[in-house]
Amino acid sequence: MRTALASWVAGVAATFVVLALLFLEWRLVLLAIPPLVFLAFAGMRAVPAPVLDVVREVSRDRVAAGQPVHVTLRVANRGPRLDLVELFDEIPPELDVAEGRPHIAIALDAGEEVALAYTISPRVKGAYVLGPLVARSTGASGLEYEEVVFNVRTPISVAPPMEDVRRARVQPRRTRLWMGQILSRRIGPGTDFWGIRDYAPGDERRRINWNASARFDRLLTNEVEGERSGDAVIVLDARHESLVGPLPRSTTEAGVRAAVALASKILEGRNRVGLVVQREVLDWVYPAFGRKQLYRILDALIRVRPGGEWPFDHVVWVLERFFPRNCQVILVSPLLDREAMDTVIDLAARGFAIMIVSPSPVEIERAMYAEDATLEIATRLLRMERENAVSALRRYADVVDWDPREPLAAALKGVSPFPRHG
Repeated sequence: MRTALASWVAGVAATFVVLALLFLEWRLVLLAIPPLVFLAFAGMRAVPAPVLDVVREVSRDRVAAGQPVHVTLRVANRGPRLDLVELFDEIPPELDVAEGRPHIAIALDAGEEVALAYTISPRVKGAYVLGPLVARSTGASGLEYEEVVFNVRTPISVAPPMEDVRRARVQPRRTRLWMGQILSRRIGPGTDFWGIRDYAPGDERRRINWNASARFDRLLTNEVEGERSGDAVIVLDARHESLVGPLPRSTTEAGVRAAVALASKILEGRNRVGLVVQREVLDWVYPAFGRKQLYRILDALIRVRPGGEWPFDHVVWVLERFFPRNCQVILVSPLLDREAMDTVIDLAARGFAIMIVSPSPVEIERAMYAEDATLEIATRLLRMERENAVSALRRYADVVDWDPREPLAAALKGVSPFPRHG
C-alpha cells in the first residue's frame, strides 16, 4: 500500500508534466523525472508483510477503578527482516496510560523478539478489551507499507471503587425464618440478652444464670433474642433523565458505587440481596445469599451505562411479580423527576419498606464550576428545592441525601435501623 509520501511525490511529478503541457516548455518535464525515478526504484523492492507471534500479559484482569494494570506485550518476528515496523496496541479511551507507551517503532530481524511494557489506569468502571495489535511495516523509502491486524484481545473487568460502610446500620426491615444477624424481637438462637425464665430439663448449662439462681434460690436460665435474616432489593435508577455530571463523576456512577457498597454490607449480615437496574433495558438479579451473589451483582453493575426512556414505574411491576412481597427496597436515585417520587409513593402504598440513598445532583453540578457569586445564589435555591422534595419523601421512606464528594458512610451514619418485625 502507498503512503501519503508516495502520493505527494507522484503529485509533484504530475504537476510538472501538466505545467509542461500548459506552457509548452519541455524542460519542465525534466523536473518530473527525479520523483518518477524515485517511485520506480522504491517499487522494485516489495515491503514484506509482518509475520508475528503476539502474546499479551496483564498483571490482573479484574480491578477497581483507579487501580493500575501492568501490560506486557511480547512480539516475535517469524518472517523476514523488517527494516521498520510500527506496533500499535489499541486501548479503549476510558483507560489512561500511566507509564510507558502502547506504541513503538523498531527494526526486527528474523527470529528477533521484543517486549512492549506499559501501565494503564481505568477512569471509570466497565468491561473493556485491550487489542487488537496493529503492525505496520514500512520500506526504506517510506513510500510503501504493509499493515496487518493481529486479533489478540484481552478482556479487563473494572469494578467501581468500594465504599466502606461496615459501620452503617443498614438491614432489611422484615425477617424470615432462616438464621441471620437481624434481631427478630423473638426468643431464639442468638447472642443478645432477652430475659430470664425458670430452668427446664434440657437447657444448656452455659445458659444458666448462676447469680440470679443464687439470689432466688432456684435455677434460672437466660433467654436470648433470636437472630434471623431478611430480603433486600437494591433498585438503581440509571435512566438518561437521572444523569448529571461527567460520566466518571456522574450521578449514575455514584449510584453504582452506593449499590455495590450496600449489597456487600447487607450480604455480610447473612441476608439475601437482589438488584434491579432501570436503564436502556430493565435488568434484575434475583435475591440470593453469599459472596457469589455479590459477584453476580457486581457483574451486572459493571456494564451499567446511563440511558433509556423506560417509565420508572415499571420497577413496581417487576418487584411485585418477581421478588419477595415483604422485601426491603433500597432505591438509589438522584430523584430528579416527579416520576421517581411517584414511584416511591406507589411502593409505599403497596406495603414495601423503602429506604432511599440519593446522590445529590446539586452538589455534583456545583463541583463542575468555579466560584461565582451568582452561581452560589442559584445553588442555594436548588438546595432548598431539593430539601423540600426530600422532606416530602420522608413521610414514606428513610431518605439519605448524599453528597458523592463525601464518603457514603458519613451520610449513612444518621440512619437508624427500621422497626423490627417478625
